[in-house]
Amino acid sequence: MKNKWLYILFVLFVFMISSCIKEEAPNVEADIEDIMIPDMSSVTNIKIDQNRVSVFLKSGRVDRTNLEPSFVLSDGATIAPVSSGKLDFTKPQKYIVTSENKQWSKTYTVVFLETEIPLIYRFEYWVTDRWDEVYEHSVENIGGEDISIDQFIWASGNLGFSLVVKGGPKDFPTFKATSVDVHSGEGAACLKTRKTGSLGAAQGMPIAAGNLFLGEFTSKGINIMKEPMKATHFGVPFCKKPTAMSVWFKYDGSNVNMSYDNKGDGTIFGDGRDYCAVYAVLYDNVKAKNLYGVSYLDGNTILKEDTDNPIIAIAGLHEQIDNADQYGTNGEYKHRIFNFKYRDGKSIDPDRLKNYEYSLAVVFSSSFYGDRFIGGVGNTLWIDDVEIVCDEN
Repeated sequence: MKNKWLYILFVLFVFMISSCIKEEAPNVEADIEDIMIPDMSSVTNIKIDQNRVSVFLKSGRVDRTNLEPSFVLSDGATIAPVSSGKLDFTKPQKYIVTSENKQWSKTYTVVFLETEIPLIYRFEYWVTDRWDEVYEHSVENIGGEDISIDQFIWASGNLGFSLVVKGGPKDFPTFKATSVDVHSGEGAACLKTRKTGSLGAAQGMPIAAGNLFLGEFTSKGINIMKEPMKATHFGVPFCKKPTAMSVWFKYDGSNVNMSYDNKGDGTIFGDGRDYCAVYAVLYDNVKAKNLYGVSYLDGNTILKEDTDNPIIAIAGLHEQIDNADQYGTNGEYKHRIFNFKYRDGKSIDPDRLKNYEYSLAVVFSSSFYGDRFIGGVGNTLWIDDVEIVCDEN
């Protein structure tokens, strides 16, 4: 009888404990985190934005008219159409992702592209959703028909800025310049160093330099507030040998270079002169994967100086003996051509180049050390008419 009562008390205890444990709330995220196809060796790059998935393919390797991708989603999320079978991805396809709690949904446009990234950038095409974003417009011939292709290969830190500061596109660090501030055409990229307000300062991000780069800015797998340098994924796979970068730029670096604390207060940094970043990096993305576990360079590794790193060559303003323009151009656009300087002992393997085992990163910023939250608030860089010159062989 005693054992019976002990058993009853034990059951009641377990019931009380289990009743006190609340079930975990359903997940509210509705994201596509990854995308896969049967032949992943044909994929050169995947870029997943807030509402777009762009998959870049090696030419002629995948039948895009008869393709069924699979997706990795946020925990508990669902996607529609659930099983649409094979679709024609020579045109964009739409998917709707719904969160586990069924309260949130997001529509994604999914595109598969064989188009090579352009070598000339005019910064004419911009789209505004929650932040300004520049994209490239190109044409791909599909079945004898020229199809317009939008390539979202540029990224900026506007997403991170939008998390701590409210405002429209003209309040962001990176936005479209027009009228007198373009070199040619109707648009240019304008990059401006801004304060992030009390909230940004409290998070250890007191300023945000305007920046623009080939690659991806993402919060996937990291905390942007704690590890902002890891959010910048620099570079896209490239199959040509670059020899030089031609750039038209204008820079106003007249505001004092400052280092800021978590209250937003600044002290003069160095000699007080801020300067812009205008450079390109060619690197070995296979070696990057082996060294860092990822096939790209980030804010911590993009300009590493040690010999055992993936960087093959650099072309940039700060690399030049005559680099006075990095401090300011007196209100005028300047044209500069920067040759790629190969690091000691580094070279390109032609066979690996054809297989997209190298990546090209092009980086612009209104404050060179803006990623370390050092810069002159108000300093502004305009970029237009950029060309990557490549060896014809």
